[in-house]
Amino acid sequence: MTTEKAIANHYACPHLYESIMEALGNAGIKPHQVTRQDLSPIDEFHVRGQEVSRELAAAAGLQPGMRILDAGCGLGGACRLLAAEYNCEVTGIDITGDYIRTAQQLSALTGLQHLTRFVEGSVLSLPFNNNSFDVVWTQHVQMNIADKQAFYAEIARVLVPGGRFIYYDILGRDQMPVLFPVPWASNAALSFLVSPQQLQHLLQQAGLQRIQVRDETAKGIAFFNTLMNRITEKGLPALGLHLLMGPTAPDKLNNLRTNLIQGNIVLESGVYQKLTS
Repeated sequence: MTTEKAIANHYACPHLYESIMEALGNAGIKPHQVTRQDLSPIDEFHVRGQEVSRELAAAAGLQPGMRILDAGCGLGGACRLLAAEYNCEVTGIDITGDYIRTAQQLSALTGLQHLTRFVEGSVLSLPFNNNSFDVVWTQHVQMNIADKQAFYAEIARVLVPGGRFIYYDILGRDQMPVLFPVPWASNAALSFLVSPQQLQHLLQQAGLQRIQVRDETAKGIAFFNTLMNRITEKGLPALGLHLLMGPTAPDKLNNLRTNLIQGNIVLESGVYQKLTS
């Protein structure tokens, strides 16, 4: 089995859309009433969800009509946010077929199918022409990618000259061991972490120039402290990221929090720009 196939299997979630609709129905929300806010507990599979997406969008200086690629889009929540709140044309690509099918259905459900489109495919071989996007956006994706040089080269290729690359990612720190399982990997075989310094070198190699980098670790720990306390007090909610992670979800979330607290991993966001020459 190839690494990409193993990763797709790790994230596979049959009947995901139906599970989401059932959870919404149990909460008394009918299909014609569903809003993006109703979907917010599940549709952004990364630490801090919509809150951090809005922060990244502000840092990126997005403008209406911009063409954006979300590389590793998951269920498409960030795509719908950028389309609805910034009036951008957003394309999402993901290797997980269950996610892409669900993303398409959720965009139709929320009336955003005219500004979002979703493609099942590999971020290592993007099916787009050179200079196709004003912005490429990625959140919690590179941890599963061994060939990061190819990944960032593809991102640079599809960006217009002067276009911006935005990331929010989990990185390694000083070769520290990671406690598994975590949301992106059940064991070390699917986890390919690099340090912040290694990431900066990779991006510079790809022809991307640093504009802004922020350590997001403290905010991530605060988010997980609140989340785990809520789960301890009230149990898992009807609709939440645990639907994407199966029965080991509490262990994966708790281990992610522990890894952040112990300094095994770091959360980082960044804005880079493609060189014009």
